[in-house]
Amino acid sequence: MKKIIIIGGGASGTLLAINLIREAGERAIDIAIIERRSRLGRGVAYGTTFDAHLLNVPAGRMGAFPDDLEHFHRWLNENGHEYQIADFVPRVLFGRYLSDLLDATLGAAPSGVNVRFIDDDAVDMSKSAAGIAVRIRSGETIDADDAVLAFGNFPPPHPNVPDLKFTDSKKYFQDPWGQRLYESVAVDESLFIVGTGLSMADVALQMNRIGHSGKIYAISTRGLLPAVHELGHSYPSFYDEIKGMRRITDLLKAVRRHIAAAEAEGGNWRAVIDSLRHETPQIWMDLPVAEKRYFMQHLSRYWNVARHRMPSAAAAILQNMIAGGKLEILRGRLKDIAVAGGGSFYVTFAEYGILRTVSTDVLVNCIGAQSNFAKADSELVQNILAAGIVRTDKLAMGLDAAPDGRLIGNDGRIHQNIYTLGPAMKGILWETTAIPEIRSQARTLALKLLSD
Repeated sequence: MKKIIIIGGGASGTLLAINLIREAGERAIDIAIIERRSRLGRGVAYGTTFDAHLLNVPAGRMGAFPDDLEHFHRWLNENGHEYQIADFVPRVLFGRYLSDLLDATLGAAPSGVNVRFIDDDAVDMSKSAAGIAVRIRSGETIDADDAVLAFGNFPPPHPNVPDLKFTDSKKYFQDPWGQRLYESVAVDESLFIVGTGLSMADVALQMNRIGHSGKIYAISTRGLLPAVHELGHSYPSFYDEIKGMRRITDLLKAVRRHIAAAEAEGGNWRAVIDSLRHETPQIWMDLPVAEKRYFMQHLSRYWNVARHRMPSAAAAILQNMIAGGKLEILRGRLKDIAVAGGGSFYVTFAEYGILRTVSTDVLVNCIGAQSNFAKADSELVQNILAAGIVRTDKLAMGLDAAPDGRLIGNDGRIHQNIYTLGPAMKGILWETTAIPEIRSQARTLALKLLSD
């Protein structure tokens, strides 16, 4: 019997398990899923319970399988949720969808498939005579032929200021998605959000929904909000034209030419960006490391704005909040965060070289997930990094791996039985954090594990 351990039961781990079961056929496999949560499939993004938190991909393209994109939309209608194929639905529904899909898949599992759910934390991993040995917090060791690290997203790093004493305050929220934030903030308290991306939008939208009346500030280096989706446009891929380019500036010029051409024909820049979605990982892998660093330093924030968009309904609410003075978007670099005697915060930042200080009752961290695994808040990650079993990628954006997810040790050797998928692959593939990419990785990896 082939034994596979999946460490992590969020969307990545759940989709992998579903594909393993569906594709098992007559093979005998034992799947152990290690995850602390009582229900699988949720993770950070889909563990929300708030209807204000919407998917940023239309329902008709959120299916769990790359060859059946409308699977999720059919599930919605079959379960009494009357959404159209182009609607952006609450993320909580997608979490229920993955859980239901896992339950249904388990119910139809072939007789040779055994699935175990281990409600614990994996804290260490090593090579063993059987292949891989994973130690969980209770002290038990689980042996397997293959292990898959399906981590998902780690909590964001703290804001980069000299004095981190503010992190001890109960009114500082490192986790912007947890229930505690909305239960702990008084209706009239002011909020200061670090970050102006989709996580900030989640917090502001939910605060608006629950009737919060206090002022909300949000800051980022450029003060840019995510772009707004505009469906109904298409543009042909021009990958053949740019696949030999190895400089970011050349790629940028080509993209701008095609945006101009699209708009001249009544099209839209969004369609030009989307036309390269399937090829983006290969474009990224073909770039020299120096060019990737240039992109990260100078252009990544603009890519994030253009690529990770929000539904028009969400954008309209944010704009109304800005127009009404409830939400103020700031631009600048944080210099200091001090805690006053009464527990409030004084946030100092540089705006066009001029220092400005804002007083606020609550501080919320929406910087984004920690991608430097050397600093990740995970005992398992720190242990396997220290042992040299894995290493970070050259950009410190995740783990070093082959494009198919096989992890690379500190000695430069590619493991043949330790894999990863999803966000941990960002430094290797760049485009790897959304369901359209993860579902393809999960299916491909499942087939590989079953064929070995």
